[in-house]
Amino acid sequence: MKKILSLVLILFLIIAITACGNKEVEEKMLWDRIPMVMVEEQLYLDTGEKMPVEIDDSAIIGTITSEVDGSEIPTQNGQSNFGCVGAAYAYCDDGIVVMINNEWQFFRKETDKLSLEKVIELSKKGNELSWEDFEKYHSIDIGSGLYIRHYDIDKNYYLLIGGGSIDEKPMYIRLVKANNLDNYIDIRIDNIEDFISK
Repeated sequence: MKKILSLVLILFLIIAITACGNKEVEEKMLWDRIPMVMVEEQLYLDTGEKMPVEIDDSAIIGTITSEVDGSEIPTQNGQSNFGCVGAAYAYCDDGIVVMINNEWQFFRKETDKLSLEKVIELSKKGNELSWEDFEKYHSIDIGSGLYIRHYDIDKNYYLLIGGGSIDEKPMYIRLVKANNLDNYIDIRIDNIEDFISK
């Protein structure tokens, strides 16, 4: 009887640990933003591009000195939302490079960022909206098998555009509440003002 109770207890613990692990992964996916760092009052966003360059020590302009949670946007110089406190960074081309895992990773200067006002304006095109309407805004390609582009808007919202091909109309253009990935609308057909007022 003790063996059965011990076995049941062990099985229960394994299930509990597995469930917690899955929940942590889901929460991480829910809250993470594009990795970014603030340098001289300017945000730089990770491009995912490794740079095969040699940076002279004299070109290094600073190190990451603090971090915020992955769900937040850095607000202080030398602050990142991806950790790596102590990592060096230097100017390179039109952005900066950050030393991550002994490789220089390219971060581009935040340029045209999609805002709620711009999303509302674009939504007036309705079903005529295309991939091209969003080309000038920074996005991260997060698709695997499908084309899915993620556009950070602010701490409360982001936009997802997905489809089988960028040569066809998108399957969806979703405005998503950042704290609940199941709470979204398609901006081509739903009312944005109603959505953000809730």
